[in-house]
Amino acid sequence: MTSPTPPRTGRRAGHAQVDEAAADRRYYDFRTQLRVVDIGDWLERLEATGRAWLAEKHVELPAGIPTAVRGDGIEARIDRLSEESGDAFRLTLAENGDQGTWLTEILAVTKPGAGGRISVTVRNSENRFVNRPRIVPRLLEQIDVLDGNSELVDDTWIVAQTHLQEFVNVLGDPERNAPIFVTAARHGAELQRVQDWMAERTRELAGLAHAYVLDAASNAILMRQLGESMGIKPGSIRSFAPRPKAHDPEDALRHRVIGTYRLESLHPRAAAALVGRIARFEASSRPEAVELRDARRSFDRKALDDRFRRRTSTDVTRHAGAVPGIAPATPGPGVLTPRVPSPELPPRLPETRSGQEYVPTSPVGSGPSPTDSPVEKGSPSDPRIVAPPTEVESSAASADSPVTQVQSSPEDADLVAAQGRSPSSVESVVPEGVPAQPMLAPAEERLPAETTALLEKFTALTGTSDLADAIDAFQLMNQLYEEAGERAREDLQERERLADEAAEKEQIAEALELELSGELSRRRTAEQNLRLLHVYNQPEEPGTDRELHPAELPAPELFSDLPDAVRALEKYVRFTGDPRLTAELDEYDHAGLGVKRCWEGIIALHDYARATVDGAHKGSFYEYLRATPDGYSIFPLSHYAAAESESTMGMKEYARQRTLKVPDSVDSSGYVEMWAHLKILKVGRISPRLHFHDDATGTGKVYVGYIGRHLGITSG
Repeated sequence: MTSPTPPRTGRRAGHAQVDEAAADRRYYDFRTQLRVVDIGDWLERLEATGRAWLAEKHVELPAGIPTAVRGDGIEARIDRLSEESGDAFRLTLAENGDQGTWLTEILAVTKPGAGGRISVTVRNSENRFVNRPRIVPRLLEQIDVLDGNSELVDDTWIVAQTHLQEFVNVLGDPERNAPIFVTAARHGAELQRVQDWMAERTRELAGLAHAYVLDAASNAILMRQLGESMGIKPGSIRSFAPRPKAHDPEDALRHRVIGTYRLESLHPRAAAALVGRIARFEASSRPEAVELRDARRSFDRKALDDRFRRRTSTDVTRHAGAVPGIAPATPGPGVLTPRVPSPELPPRLPETRSGQEYVPTSPVGSGPSPTDSPVEKGSPSDPRIVAPPTEVESSAASADSPVTQVQSSPEDADLVAAQGRSPSSVESVVPEGVPAQPMLAPAEERLPAETTALLEKFTALTGTSDLADAIDAFQLMNQLYEEAGERAREDLQERERLADEAAEKEQIAEALELELSGELSRRRTAEQNLRLLHVYNQPEEPGTDRELHPAELPAPELFSDLPDAVRALEKYVRFTGDPRLTAELDEYDHAGLGVKRCWEGIIALHDYARATVDGAHKGSFYEYLRATPDGYSIFPLSHYAAAESESTMGMKEYARQRTLKVPDSVDSSGYVEMWAHLKILKVGRISPRLHFHDDATGTGKVYVGYIGRHLGITSG
């Protein structure tokens, strides 16, 4: 199926789908762990370095610890803990900007006597690549840090034959944890230029890895010691993980390679970011030290407790401390309930004495009464109580108007005594149908303006003008605070448990991927041996050159090597895609699984076209996979799709992405829509695809137009 000639500007395949759910933070976050051997008070130097770094960002923290500051888009905090196992220090910084939120954590723990550990973690809320924090090289200068028996520095070293044994000792150090990034110089190359070239591409490795340049003679000796599978080609960069095994092809899968083509096709800064992403992935594979993990969790629990206690204490002190009958909360394990009057009976009005003038206090939420008449205090033991007036006075009534009073009966006094409360706290008995009057108080007991303002604010916060209702609301608020704090603590514990499980499962998955990759290598070796045995048993006609079968060719180790490897198969398969999009898969295929499965698919396409041309097969590629002829390569039928879903195929944008390049002999426009594709094994958290056009019955070839990340599809 052909389509109108598309514009020849840009790449149609350059719109590969980027699924946010598939983003792997291990490639973008900066995370390093440093082993400190300093015997001095290095926490003080760490704090000073951290404060100076923050000051460059215009973040000035007050003196003392703990200390915090919150400004326009920036929040920073420094805290310390002292425990039996040692002291702990944490600096956190959150910066909000157009590119999301950048979160930085510098965590350090000391060991009894000397030394300790430091971790620096920086991440972005939008999964952006984190450049090397400027504070890391400074920490390496200020504090003595070792990786195994070697100093971890921000520099690139040249290794000549005279220093080769020192490099081998670092490479084989069983205590080493950081990867070693190595390149090799060509014969006759100027080592200083190679060092500058390497330094440009390893600028993101400070605190994460070591960087070395081997001269040609040293590289040749090293390859004899480690084996061909551990080779370092000039112009490429190899990352040696800890504890490499010499002459072990399966172990070689752990040691990542960045190919020459990939490095030459990138700007030095882009190449440095690629090297940095691989270093970040290697660093993330290293389990976090237990002391660092425990210190972080201690700080998180402390921050959670401080949040709820501080908020509760502040609210109680600010809004309830000056309210009569309510005491400020004191710190405790949970949110404390304020001291309030007994809820059995509401407080009664203060007594009035016959012949004395009393003024009403302002209702909650209003100002003080304007009446300034002198009053006389009633006795707390006097059983008399205030009765409501027989008529409701208007708000314009004079302050000199007489107040109707009644005296309490002896039965009322007995009831008050039985409840253990003073008669003065007993409310008036309001006859049914008579509106209630405002609470009355002697003029000498009127609340000052400041206290009244606090009462107004307190009742406004609780949404009521009645003090008893406000107290009930306050108690409910405290209870909710306590429940929220408990839930937060439970959530924190659950998060810690899930983090431990996730780390364990990631380690298991990485081990299984390496094992599966090794199994694929062993299977390919068996297939090569079987093929060679088959050829050996077949007599060759004299004077004829035997065609080399793809199974006998060396399999590419990287996706970036695939375009060159396919050139050896051009009789039946041709690659017409963009090598740059294919090379981007290298950083995700850390175990070599994806490139091996992709190569198996290419060989199957090759043999399908060969079988069609030779007449050994008649039918489609689907039928070939269902019944593969003897002597031809197979591929899982479940990993082949002849088309996409109808909804995807109906979208012009997705059709445009799959309109890929072919020779003019296939289509005069130079492009065809390639819906047929092979599903390559999941690489990290992405799912690569190989799209192709079947022209085996025409030109006798299959054209591979795209190898890269999953192209766009409809979500439905």
